[in-house]
Amino acid sequence: MQLFYIISGFLISYVLVERRSYRTLRGFYINRYLRLYPVYGVVAVATLAFFAAEALRYHGPPVEFFAIYRAAPPAADALLLVSNLFLLGQDWVMFSAVEHHSFVLGTDFTQSEIPLWQGLIAPQAWTLGVELTFYLVAPFILTRRAAIYSVLILSIALRAYFVYIGLGRRDPWTYRFFPTELALFLIGALAHQILLPWYRRILKDRISIAASIGTYVLVAMSFCYFLVPIREIYKEAALFGSFILVLPLTFIFQNGHSRDGAIGDLSYPIYIGHVLAIWVTSAALDAIRDATHLDSPLLTASCCVTASLVFALVLNSYIAAPFERVRARFRSQSSPALDRQAS
Repeated sequence: MQLFYIISGFLISYVLVERRSYRTLRGFYINRYLRLYPVYGVVAVATLAFFAAEALRYHGPPVEFFAIYRAAPPAADALLLVSNLFLLGQDWVMFSAVEHHSFVLGTDFTQSEIPLWQGLIAPQAWTLGVELTFYLVAPFILTRRAAIYSVLILSIALRAYFVYIGLGRRDPWTYRFFPTELALFLIGALAHQILLPWYRRILKDRISIAASIGTYVLVAMSFCYFLVPIREIYKEAALFGSFILVLPLTFIFQNGHSRDGAIGDLSYPIYIGHVLAIWVTSAALDAIRDATHLDSPLLTASCCVTASLVFALVLNSYIAAPFERVRARFRSQSSPALDRQAS
């Protein structure tokens, strides 16, 4: 997840600083929301339909999602409803709890009397709350190098403080708290603004070869990381350092390979739709298992992966791709408002 934050910072810096792709700040915000919300909206409606069908199938309300809303206090219900509707604020749920029947801010969401996170329609979508918060502040930070450095220092200092007081190594403070995760977005932005131009200047005609090598290195890292027999802290440091170094090269590689871009188009639909696909597939397999007594973990895993990919293809073809044309209205090769900020 934290590596994704770095990628996001890189890409948003690219569209704001290098391409200057948005004519106005309003266009930027609308464009980013159109990238996320339509696909999420379809998945949310489908998930609610699945929950309702499961409740009817059991002739009652055993589905945990509905039970959360009945048991939680009104303030918690309001947060869940707003965050489910608008995406923004889903990460706040991870820092909320119910104690003595009251809604409070909590340091460990797993200790809540009521597991509020189960009231999220797509529980993995808390990351979109972090992402949207970054989008809110990015145009005001990424176009000024001094602002990047200042906020980066503050974010790292805050993380160090949380580690010092004992929270920084505990979930949800390890990778869900936006003020500390902001440093990762900004490191990604600096990889774009510093490393990418440096690679272009140093490598020149050899940059396409270096981009291929960097991409293959990243793929190898993905497969081999969990097999490296060294202490986790050293392994993580090596992973983050290597990832930042090869990120600009993988970006160049992706721009030159349309097939890689097509795979990338599926990343968000897979991410936002895979949990529902797994739930539906598991429910169907449970029904088959009850009738046939066939129990195969490999079959279950294969069916879940296939369902996730098929669902992602459908979402991308019928929802994401049409809205991509809508998003194009808000993009241009010149964006005067952001040019003035950068200058």
